[in-house]
Amino acid sequence: MDLPNIETYLRPTNLQAIETWSPGWAWLAGGTWLFSEPQPHLKVLVDLEKLDWSEIEVTPEGLAIGATCKMEKLLTFSYPESWTSVKALQSAVHHLASFKVTNIATVGGNICLALPISNFAPVMVALGANYEILNQSSSSYQVSALEFQTGAQKTILQPGEVLRKISIPLPNLEWVVNFKRIAITTSGYAASIVVTAYHPQSSQVRFGLGACFPAPRLIEFSNIPTSAELSEALLSQIPISEFIGDDKASAVYRRQVTQILMQRSLEEILCQNP
Repeated sequence: MDLPNIETYLRPTNLQAIETWSPGWAWLAGGTWLFSEPQPHLKVLVDLEKLDWSEIEVTPEGLAIGATCKMEKLLTFSYPESWTSVKALQSAVHHLASFKVTNIATVGGNICLALPISNFAPVMVALGANYEILNQSSSSYQVSALEFQTGAQKTILQPGEVLRKISIPLPNLEWVVNFKRIAITTSGYAASIVVTAYHPQSSQVRFGLGACFPAPRLIEFSNIPTSAELSEALLSQIPISEFIGDDKASAVYRRQVTQILMQRSLEEILCQNP
């Protein structure tokens, strides 16, 4: 879609070139969402492509994903064999859209768009990811994936701030994961997304939950929960008032299918890792 209201297009090679930030400005990464609908409030686009940020790195601390990394790169990168949890990242890509979108769309763009139906948000929460944020002065700070998104299309980012890098700690990359998503129609928006991460040595379990809340949620267990414990944790930690209820699915339905997906995904993991 054309954006005829855009007056200025900037393509800096470093962030220091952007000395001011004003209302009507926006960062441009892949642009798959930005150009999908009218943006009448925007006047200036600042393209991140020429910053040449690294895409994917294996570091002593774990996995680092540049915010401008194309989603498709997550499918083709050669990871260490023991990093079993990257399957959740790849599932997020497979369930997101066609190859035409994933070859252009960026990981950081999807995260910053902060849609409740984001596939990546619950994955990052389940894997304990951290985000590096750059501000106008090029200084940075870290925030957890759980704290980053505060609501539907709302994040902690202040005007002019930009997501620079996603980091997943090395120990979390060796957890066993299971990604489940349910929608009312085959190609429709998700009613619930459950990403289960299990650590075989310690029996810890983490559930990253998405699509049924304005922002992703996390439920953790120090040991493998029974069905009753899992149900009780979901009921006690997340009130029904926090579940989305709309024309696609009621809050009660979303809570019920979330509980079912949590139980099924954990059962599948335990069957494969007795």
